[in-house]
Amino acid sequence: MLYYLIFLFCLISGTISEDTKSPRIVIVGAGASGIAAASKLIENGFENLIILEAENRIGGRVNTVKFDEYVIDLGAQWVHGEKGNVAYELVAPLNITDHSKPFNDEIYTSTGELLDPRITKNITDTYLSFGRTSPEMSDDECQHSVGECLIYKFKDDFKMFPELNETLQDQILWLLNLMETSFDPADDWFDIAAKTYTNYDVCEGDLAINWRKRGYGTILDILMKRFPNPEDELPVLNKTVLNAEVTKVDYSSDDNTVKITTLDGKEYIADHVIMTPSLGVLKAQHETLFNPSLSESKIKTIKGLGFGNACKIFLAFDDIWFTPTETNNAGYRILWSKEEREKLESDPKMRWMPYTAGFNFVDHKPRLLQAWVSGRGARLMDDLTDDEVFDQTVQILNNMLLKHYNVTRPVAMIRSKWHQNKHFRGTYSYQSIDSIRMNSTAKELSEPIMKMGKPVILFGGEATNKKHYSTVHGAIASGWREAERLINLYDN
Repeated sequence: MLYYLIFLFCLISGTISEDTKSPRIVIVGAGASGIAAASKLIENGFENLIILEAENRIGGRVNTVKFDEYVIDLGAQWVHGEKGNVAYELVAPLNITDHSKPFNDEIYTSTGELLDPRITKNITDTYLSFGRTSPEMSDDECQHSVGECLIYKFKDDFKMFPELNETLQDQILWLLNLMETSFDPADDWFDIAAKTYTNYDVCEGDLAINWRKRGYGTILDILMKRFPNPEDELPVLNKTVLNAEVTKVDYSSDDNTVKITTLDGKEYIADHVIMTPSLGVLKAQHETLFNPSLSESKIKTIKGLGFGNACKIFLAFDDIWFTPTETNNAGYRILWSKEEREKLESDPKMRWMPYTAGFNFVDHKPRLLQAWVSGRGARLMDDLTDDEVFDQTVQILNNMLLKHYNVTRPVAMIRSKWHQNKHFRGTYSYQSIDSIRMNSTAKELSEPIMKMGKPVILFGGEATNKKHYSTVHGAIASGWREAERLINLYDN
């Protein structure tokens, strides 16, 4: 009886309350950010949580799959840098990654003419030196778009090579456009804001660390402590519901709880919701997803931040006619002429082709070539069948290299389709011209929705990371950030 009275007194006085770390937490999205948030919370004693994932798998834009005899990454593929990179800090002690080779390429016209290696090296060196930390980004020519800034820089470099006529210069600038929109996935480099270009914090060290024979999906196992010691695994997967597409996040209740509804009609009640869908999903669904509607500033930010597309095509061959082990090159890049681009643009099924930047070797997977399709091309390609993409990719490869190599026909192909998938709507975020015009920032996107002094809707994901947007390490750090927001709330 005495114990019952003591319990009743504690309950009435409020000492048995939220500080027991039992708030109901729902995490929307089981990508790198959602998995990181859940792992951090569970490690700190927050057990009353659930992850709702729209896909039939975890990982989000980290998607490691089996292809041919290898595992490959249809999404995130490389660890970008070492110092200040939380992903690298997690994997570095485990000896499961490898450093990249020198960044060298052969550059061919789409009709098979090899560009002078002297010019190729100059282009590569100049492009690599003219990065986000370059002081030249503050020049008068760099006050609007990155495209204008880089054109100004390279036009000056072209003067060193009299053999570069206007046609070749145009082809090279188009290739540089494709390379730039590989990093910032806009439709065009004139859409990428120069003013905030240096805000991105480049992690020192190798920017293209590979996973040897593994894939980036390994990072999820590391976060959940399934690897390298399975006996230490956190119960993240046990708290994850797959095929649970969230259709409504209702935070209108007077008791400060949130009701989350999924496509199958199930409802979940939470004290806090951590939203980690892609910016593409927020752009497409914010009007119907939230009740009440988001604030004007949050909506403006969602609309203003850039979110684009990219596509990878992996080809498997029976033989290694391209002998990657016997060259210092990373692959082959393509020069598309203005006439070719205009001709292909007139055919709805071929408009994507001149957005192909080239074919790369795949580290530790010697029978594979990987094509990269930038920006608008990736979006256009989603409408084609796999057979159409396969035939057209083989056509590009033959036209470019058949004069120089004994090109054989691939035996298999796999490609990504990020734009087509309504659970992503694209690949990753960037700072666009609209971002500047509308004063849209990752920091504003990351601000939680508060009720009665507590964060009820929190926002994670790579697009909410002001220094490391577009990356897996940015996504992981954002998940940890929101988990720590709740940890600090209940610790205090």
